[in-house]
This record gives sequence, structure tokens and C-alpha cells, in this order.
Amino acid sequence: MLRDDARLGLLLAHDGNWRGRQIIPATWIEEATRVRPEQGHLKPGVATPYLGYGYQVWIAPGERRILALLGVRGQTILVDPASRLVLVHTAVRKQAAGGSATELRALWQAVTDTLAN
Repeated sequence: MLRDDARLGLLLAHDGNWRGRQIIPATWIEEATRVRPEQGHLKPGVATPYLGYGYQVWIAPGERRILALLGVRGQTILVDPASRLVLVHTAVRKQAAGGSATELRALWQAVTDTLAN
């Protein structure tokens, strides 16, 4: 599962390209991971208090395109296509709802701040 999640994250980080082979059209990945102007209801801060929404992909606020795939019990794949960084978190919460991702977001922010520049 961990390796499969990482592969999916890497596929998104490389705009659909896997080891030199375009598996998913890059234009589709771009479309799936951006909110178009006419989709204001899907923007970060509107779709949820923090994240926006694409095609089954959560979109972080800001100029930099940061993507998140979120499981119901805390499983997370975070992707920064610009630097091709991927973080996979496999924790399982006892309850489907609730819980906090504060520590995971802080870790992701520290990693991207350090390695993405």
C-alpha cells in the first residue's frame, strides 16, 4: 500500500509521466489539479475552510500548486509538483471523522521550505 501510494504521488508530481513514459496526459493532470476561475465554489478557503478541490484531489491555497489525497482515517499523500516532492502518511485514526493534521502539515511545510527552494 505504501509503495502504491508513493507511486501515485510520484505520477502526480511528474504530471502523469512515469519513468519517461506519459501514462496520463499532462493536460489532464493540470486540469484535475487546478480550480478554474468559473469554479469559485471549489477554491481553497471556499470548498473547505482551508483546501480547494479538483478531480478527487484536494488543492492547497497559494501560488504554488500543492496537492493532497486524503483518506477517511488520516491516510495522506502530499505532492509538490514543482519540486517533485511526495510525502505519504499511512496512520490510521480510530474514528473516521475528527483528528488533526497539524503536525503533518508542519512537517510538510518544513520539508518543502527546506528542499523546494
